[in-house]
Amino acid sequence: MLWLVIGAGRCGLQLARSMRAAGVAVGGVVVRSPRGASRARRALPEVPRITGDRPFPEVDAALLAVGDDALVACARAVAPRLGQACRVVLHVSGLHPASALAPLATRGRALGSLHPLTSFPSATGPLVPLDGVLAAIDGEDGALRAARTLARALGMRARRVAPGSRARYHAAAALAANLTHALVVAAREELVRCGFSPSDAAAALRPLLAASTAAALAARGWEALTGPVARGDAATVGAHLRALAPDTAAAYAAVARLAADRLRTAGIISEHDGTKLLSALTGLDFSASVQPMAGRGSR
Repeated sequence: MLWLVIGAGRCGLQLARSMRAAGVAVGGVVVRSPRGASRARRALPEVPRITGDRPFPEVDAALLAVGDDALVACARAVAPRLGQACRVVLHVSGLHPASALAPLATRGRALGSLHPLTSFPSATGPLVPLDGVLAAIDGEDGALRAARTLARALGMRARRVAPGSRARYHAAAALAANLTHALVVAAREELVRCGFSPSDAAAALRPLLAASTAAALAARGWEALTGPVARGDAATVGAHLRALAPDTAAAYAAVARLAADRLRTAGIISEHDGTKLLSALTGLDFSASVQPMAGRGSR
């Protein structure tokens, strides 16, 4: 099966590179900007780049790798340009169902989705390993078959995620990856304010993050959580909130409140400790909880 990859961002180019490495035929990459064309040239010098109004090559299947908010408009834009031979169209959005590709539902095409549950930090950097990565798929029968075949070729594990569950599935992925990433970067910034170099801060956090993540994934629920919230140490939590930058303190409080509520519901902390934690987590004005520090204006 000959594929056309539409989109030259991090996900599109990483998948196109992985497809080539796995022996999956890629007939071209559609790019919309000079910057995208430059990335595609570096990442896949032997694959044709389709820019502007150049005609699409005749392919068997197309993979739309564009942002969630751009997907429907992209489907409308490429609909007149896909040839009659293209029988399958997939998108890589974790949020949208196959119906987001409705403008392409002509000539008997099967529509579907394939979302790799992993992170693509760059388009042209090291190839992201896909072995064992979950591929969330959905769509019509022909699209499901193509998605399973492509996932298997790339070493991924295909699992169907129904349209009604896509938003919750995608939110879970964002919690685990994107928002955790933001919290880790914020934690590193706070260590830098304590006098650590960025590299020392990263080295200090690495084993802590590895152990915490491993414990969370192995746990049945919230019983393996450690730290002051899990101990019901409300005074410590209050000290943390007063020490942090206001926006970071607000993020800390939101996550800590979630943890405290779950811990209390599960009976891991007492109602008394839960009430004290809630008081500590809601008693501060995060817009004025910390005085500006030297150098904080660059934030």
